Amino acid sequence: MEQTLLFILISVFIVSLISFVGVVTFAVRKSRLERLLFFFVSFATGAMFGGAFLHMLPEATEEGGAGVISFVIVGIMAFFIIERFLCWQHCHKKPYCKVHTFAYMNLVGDGVHNFIDGVVIGTSYLVSTQLGVATTIAIVLHEIPQELGDFAVLLYGGFGKEKALALNFLTALTAVLGALAAFYVMPLFESYIPLLLAFAAGGFVYIAGSDLVPELRKESDLRSSFLAMLFMLIGVGVLWLTKLL
Repeated sequence: MEQTLLFILISVFIVSLISFVGVVTFAVRKSRLERLLFFFVSFATGAMFGGAFLHMLPEATEEGGAGVISFVIVGIMAFFIIERFLCWQHCHKKPYCKVHTFAYMNLVGDGVHNFIDGVVIGTSYLVSTQLGVATTIAIVLHEIPQELGDFAVLLYGGFGKEKALALNFLTALTAVLGALAAFYVMPLFESYIPLLLAFAAGGFVYIAGSDLVPELRKESDLRSSFLAMLFMLIGVGVLWLTKLL
């Protein structure tokens, strides 16, 4: 069992390191990065919709039945309440808020998502080492575009590069907690996975639909609108391709 735990921890740490994919932006000048962020956020919007509707919800309904879809609504409402609370705490009576609330909410949603990834990896290794390795590879492939999108959202939300990278890595480490939970308390925990998946999907839908899409609509010219739609479709398409792997 000690060897299985070692494999689990190595795998989730590798997955967590994917959060550093945003380091590629460090070589880009600030003025150019600000122009590119619009396209990154468009991609992130599509990736969030794709992650919710192509990955999380199908897996949740497969494991827990159609009834778990109600937890999507719970997730949407919970993230609405979180946003209102954060807005009151950080932007109350201020004409300008340096860090937008959707950046904080993205951290919450991403943390839940990564926790579930850790549970999936841990559970797979408990079945067999081969399944654990295959699952880890699949998660790494779909996490690369997801983490790049998350990093872009944090930058667009007002965080600096270094802080965004550090926070993205910290939320990625929730995968370790998920893996440990799967290893030690899986019999007590397993039935809640579909509900958590549906909850996280609701959070992603809320962030993408109510926060990121309105940000993209601020660029109202035809060219920007077309490019936003194109990069959203690319984001959805990449998540769809990772589902096929």
